Amino acid sequence: MFANRADVVISLVCMRSRLFPFFLFCLACLEGSSLLQAENHVAYLNSIKKIDVHTHVRMDAAFVRELLDQQNFKYLNVCVDSMGSEMTLSQRENARDLYQKYPRHYSWVTTFDSKGLFEPGWTNRTIELLKQDFENGAIGVKIWKNFGMEILNPTGEYVQIDDPILRPIFEFIAQENKTLLAHIGEPIRAWMPTYTTEEGIPRNYWANRPEYSFYDKPDKPSYSDIISAVDHVLRDHPNLRYVAAHLASLEFDVEEIALRMEKHPNFAVEIGGRTRYLMWQARGKVRAFFLKYQDRILYGTDMGAPANMSLHESESRKNRIITRNAHCTQYLATDDEIPWGDIISGDRPIPEASYSVTGLALPESVLKKIYYDNVVRWFPGVETNFTD
Repeated sequence: MFANRADVVISLVCMRSRLFPFFLFCLACLEGSSLLQAENHVAYLNSIKKIDVHTHVRMDAAFVRELLDQQNFKYLNVCVDSMGSEMTLSQRENARDLYQKYPRHYSWVTTFDSKGLFEPGWTNRTIELLKQDFENGAIGVKIWKNFGMEILNPTGEYVQIDDPILRPIFEFIAQENKTLLAHIGEPIRAWMPTYTTEEGIPRNYWANRPEYSFYDKPDKPSYSDIISAVDHVLRDHPNLRYVAAHLASLEFDVEEIALRMEKHPNFAVEIGGRTRYLMWQARGKVRAFFLKYQDRILYGTDMGAPANMSLHESESRKNRIITRNAHCTQYLATDDEIPWGDIISGDRPIPEASYSVTGLALPESVLKKIYYDNVVRWFPGVETNFTD
């Protein structure tokens, strides 16, 4: 395999010239040299410290710590306000306890309870709880897609992330030198038709989760409504470190992410669960994006360990984590030809691969930034106690 696409151009030129026999002789002389080797930085990536910036560990799972030791990872354990007040509180307590018990393996990001959002005193109560969590080691705050897609104000309108009621919360986070990790919105495909194939295969996530499919629902916010609200927060809070989960729900085109990168120095993205969207775009464009914005992209998987898993479920989850890390490594660190398709489940094409995608083969210096340096920069303190 040619290590550089320019090699292909050179070879085609030579084929049209009298120098072609000489060119073949040169190739024979260079056989086995680094100029003709496929790019593969897997060994390097395995050798360095890595931090997964987007995980959800809800139990004291020994297999997770063992895996982190084996793969030289640390987890940023993220709380989410997604299943009611009791669950939000339980997540915060669990993440705090895991951090205090296993500081080598976990740092944590707290969240806040949106219940009572418009009741008197909600802002002060929320800030006080965040202050307590910061004192207990939390290095950031997660805000979820219920803002923009679920929560209604007293007049029945959807509450977007740029609602004035959230301004004091964002100002407090910035004042405390913490980071906002934001999962706002969904991929644009949530506003498009979906279906289950004749073989019974869900076409995508929204075929099984219709509550987040906004196609043909005129009473719901539009995709642009939600994305524009994020743009307003980035503009209005320039001192707030804003890390957008899932490629900022702009995963369909890295050029859209680049536009925000150019306008907002406080904006970064993590890739958790969205690698497939990168692989569906032109390789050259995606690779150029990673190289240009190499200081603003963080590694994440959106994996972890749900509470109360059985031994069988734990083993299955362990294998899923291994598979996702291996899949991302192959795409980011090699120029392998990766079997791929238009319907993806568990990081694999189903029912079978119909074409292949070439890995990005990012330089080692860029991989180190994505997997470690950028996380340390955008989440100060995450590296604490991360020893070999």
